[in-house]
Amino acid sequence: MLIFIVLLLLFLVPLQWKKQEKEKGKEACVFQIPIANSETTIPLEDYIIGVINGEMPASFHLEALKAQAIAARTYAIYQTNYGQKPIQTTTAHQVYSTDIDPAYKDKLEQAVLETANQILTYNGQPISAMFHAASNGQTESAENYSGSQVAYLQSVPSPEQYVDTKTFTLAEMNQLLQTNFTLQHIQNARITKNSTKRVSAIQIHNKSFTGREFREKLSLKSTDFSLSVSADEQIHITTHGYGHGVGMSQYGANERAHQQEKASDILAHYYPSTKIEELHCKK
Repeated sequence: MLIFIVLLLLFLVPLQWKKQEKEKGKEACVFQIPIANSETTIPLEDYIIGVINGEMPASFHLEALKAQAIAARTYAIYQTNYGQKPIQTTTAHQVYSTDIDPAYKDKLEQAVLETANQILTYNGQPISAMFHAASNGQTESAENYSGSQVAYLQSVPSPEQYVDTKTFTLAEMNQLLQTNFTLQHIQNARITKNSTKRVSAIQIHNKSFTGREFREKLSLKSTDFSLSVSADEQIHITTHGYGHGVGMSQYGANERAHQQEKASDILAHYYPSTKIEELHCKK
């Protein structure tokens, strides 16, 4: 009997030690996110609450918020190299806002708590988890957007509908584009679209723009646009979608959540070939 007890202790003690060491390691691994243009650092999970608040309507379905939490956490780790580089709190990186509606505070905290320490990986590494507000029915591929193919940033279907129209006078458009077009030039514009129906190039008279250049100069919602000139000589530009279109669509994630999809399903759809894994200290 004594021999049995000794053998049992020899087995259990190493297991308990390993468990304690693992827990100690996890507790010691607290990432601080440096904020650009300041000396401020924010604990990762607190930072993610502010990002969800700044990036996605808090009224969205909890599963959509959880998907956003994982994507935002992944992007932060990727962009800062595990907290080694600063991140901007604007759309240049991720919008961060602590101005939280008290009615949604618990919901945002729940989304972060239920996904704590989870990130998206590809081949064991954090991904560049790009996301945007709304798609045009199809997300954009990284290859179409930047010219670089990324395995997990491919074009996939997205269920939302987001349409917007902006109206310009000819003078306003010429000022923004720094051109001297006539209405006939605008009416005769030649638009080239890519495989996801977004404008890759637009030729107006003797001037060429990429779709991204044209969108940025006129502050359009997306690069899926069409032009028309009305009888009162107003120029109308209708866009489908909101944002660059790459990665997860936030409105699409909300639609899919309302179709009973879990955060993991939403992320697997928008970031194919990725896995959800626990965040570990960088070795």
